[in-house]
Amino acid sequence: MKGPLRATLLSAFGLAAVGYGSITAILLWLQGRLIYPLDRIRNIAPNPDADRLEPVNIETSDGLTLTIRHQSPPATDGTTVVLFHGNGEDLSQRVHIAHALIEAGYGVLLAEYRGYGGNPGKPHEAGLYADGRAAIEFAYRHTSHVVLHGYSLGSGVAVQLATEFPIDALILEAPFTSMVDVAQTRFPYVPVRWLLRDRYDSLSKIGRVNAPVLIYGGLADGLIPPRQFEALHAAARGPRQLALIPDANHLDVWEKGGADHVLSFLQALHDDTKAA
Repeated sequence: MKGPLRATLLSAFGLAAVGYGSITAILLWLQGRLIYPLDRIRNIAPNPDADRLEPVNIETSDGLTLTIRHQSPPATDGTTVVLFHGNGEDLSQRVHIAHALIEAGYGVLLAEYRGYGGNPGKPHEAGLYADGRAAIEFAYRHTSHVVLHGYSLGSGVAVQLATEFPIDALILEAPFTSMVDVAQTRFPYVPVRWLLRDRYDSLSKIGRVNAPVLIYGGLADGLIPPRQFEALHAAARGPRQLALIPDANHLDVWEKGGADHVLSFLQALHDDTKAA
């Protein structure tokens, strides 16, 4: 190889390496903003229907005061469903599910995370687990029957906490196997497995959940491949159901048929509890 050509190729390889390294460094620096896009959340108008549920303050183990929304079940031995929302919304964006559950006779707790919904703190994986624990502990002070429902990012929170509490059931809407797998799908040529701090590795945890599990998601989900729903279902132990909904994407699973699956699952759970 002649000198000028060799120098040109080395220069090109050098520029490519610098460019790749720069992209990797930027993603490393921005990963918190990509996982928790709080700037975008602040521009989303809260759903006023959330005001129909009682605001409650809870204390986390690391000293934060968070505001959540709660309504007890109508019966003293009724079930409360704790809803963990996704990364691109606040708790009020889950209120349509909350009111459907209330109408069906369940109590509801809309959990919120640090940094979201005007709450103090900066979101990170361990912090969201602490926030979820405080919410579940509050729910258990009002009922002995608790079901966790986690959507997208909230599915990672729900799976972890389902391994820690004696819940009645776990429901996952559009869940991922791990945050690493989601990031690898979006950035296939970046070594995200080495870079990502917050991992939410639900696939390695769901087998430790000692409760019935319902997983539902849309076959048209463009953010989380449906094969991740199937992998979580396969890794779960004990009673489990998988509902793959045609034409539903990442945002409209509940409206496109998820509601029917969730309400049927909860009714069957209620019937089994009464029979026991």
